[in-house]
Amino acid sequence: MEKWINHTDTGFRFMKPPVLWKSRGILLHLIRRDVLVTYKQTILGVFWTVLKPLAMAMVIVFVFGRLGQFPNYGLPYILIALPALSFWEFFSNSINRGSICLIDDRGLITRISFPRVILPLNASLRNTLGLIINLAVTVGFMLYYEVPLTLNLLLLPVVYIFTFLLNFGINLWLSTVNVFYRDVMTLVPFILRAGLFISPVAFTLQSVPPNLQKLYCLNPLVGLIESARFCFLGREFLPDFQCLLVSGTSLLALLLSGLYLFGKCERKFADVI
Repeated sequence: MEKWINHTDTGFRFMKPPVLWKSRGILLHLIRRDVLVTYKQTILGVFWTVLKPLAMAMVIVFVFGRLGQFPNYGLPYILIALPALSFWEFFSNSINRGSICLIDDRGLITRISFPRVILPLNASLRNTLGLIINLAVTVGFMLYYEVPLTLNLLLLPVVYIFTFLLNFGINLWLSTVNVFYRDVMTLVPFILRAGLFISPVAFTLQSVPPNLQKLYCLNPLVGLIESARFCFLGREFLPDFQCLLVSGTSLLALLLSGLYLFGKCERKFADVI
């Protein structure tokens, strides 16, 4: 890193766009560093990005597609699972990294003055390359099964942006709390394992009892995963508007409260960490 941005710490100053824009070099360096660390000294390199969700998809196809009693949409079950798994992998990798990003980069926090929000921001973007690769694999499976591609695919960047915002909101919370209570880094892997089963990754929203669907949509991932399926598979998976509204409200609450918490605690990080 050749340049570092220094500024007087005045609390919520990190929310000012000019400060973040001047610090973009730090963000780009961190992104490049994490990509190199992820794939360096691995035999298969980026192919691991494809193999993990693909293996999980095979398990889901066997357990839910063959053994489970779920609605038949007239499509191979792997096409139902892959869009959801692609965004789940993006989400879970970001959260795993985000919960410990301040602790792992404590050297930067204690020695250099810069907008600390860049660290959870970088973690929230983690595995974007992997998401792109997995979505390309999903398109490949659609072509193999001769499922037509539609203009709905153009909505995928919108789903990505909202998933990134969800990652960012949660990472602001987890990274902040983890500075003061290190139990967070132990709880996060367990919560993510449970989250895989309580999010519509292996099943669809229609599999949830109708009287519980609105409550279920409080999980912001529900609207995002259902939207991802709609982008690939069309009107049969058109997400319910009320569900999107509930999920969007939950996402906004997480993001705004996370920004407030992070801003209030940022000045304490260097002393506590």
